[in-house]
Amino acid sequence: MAVTSFLLAILLGGTAFLFREAASQISVGTSWAGEVCSTAQTFCHHPEYLAYAGFGLMTVAIGTKLSNLSR
Repeated sequence: MAVTSFLLAILLGGTAFLFREAASQISVGTSWAGEVCSTAQTFCHHPEYLAYAGFGLMTVAIGTKLSNLSR
């Protein structure tokens, strides 16, 4: 459980970074940024939503690992 939550948190953090970069590159006219932002406009405008979810999963992963260590 802890490893899965950790990996999902890393993926969500990377996805948040991707959407943040796409939002900044769309004004330049980069084609990949337009494709990314057209896929999920909400995340392009608010990449912090994904970062919050990643932080929550990281908290779950740490809590699960700590509870397993205390047994």
